Amino acid sequence: MSSTTVPTVARIVHYVSRGSADGSYPCTCRAALVTAVDETGQPALAVFSPEGLHFPGPLPHADPSPGELAPGTWHWPARDGGPC
Repeated sequence: MSSTTVPTVARIVHYVSRGSADGSYPCTCRAALVTAVDETGQPALAVFSPEGLHFPGPLPHADPSPGELAPGTWHWPARDGGPC
């Protein structure tokens, strides 16, 4: 999906976790569901991880680039087996 596609409630996206401050847990892509969208178009998410559910938002969008996924952002899932 293109970054110009607008997130809407119930769409599936990826959330980039923040990782831990000491680096023992790296930033990781997690499956997420859009639960709300604010007036600026930024979504709130329900993030699914092995540790449980997390509900961040609203969050900025970040286009995935190899090695450059910003923690605390969301992006559309890669269709071509991209970075996540």
